[in-house]
Amino acid sequence: MRDHFLQHATADIPRIAPPSRRSAKHAFGGLTEREREVAGLIARHKSNHAIADLLILSERTVEKHVENILSKLGFSSREQVAAWATKKSLDEHAD
Repeated sequence: MRDHFLQHATADIPRIAPPSRRSAKHAFGGLTEREREVAGLIARHKSNHAIADLLILSERTVEKHVENILSKLGFSSREQVAAWATKKSLDEHAD
């Protein structure tokens, strides 16, 4: 009886698909998943060197990610990125 109830009860619950990469990218100013990760680390006051170590990337790659983030969001400073990332709760998932 319990199984019958659960089967019918769960059939009425709408299935929600996880957000696609495209919708996630759109929701975060066009940033890629890696750029969002870097932005979150910027919000945690990590240097490019520290970010490179954490993500196992070259420092130059991190610099390029930072350039892309600044460009896509129309910002001119890491402080603006940090504030934006904190607002978007990206700093909670980093590190």
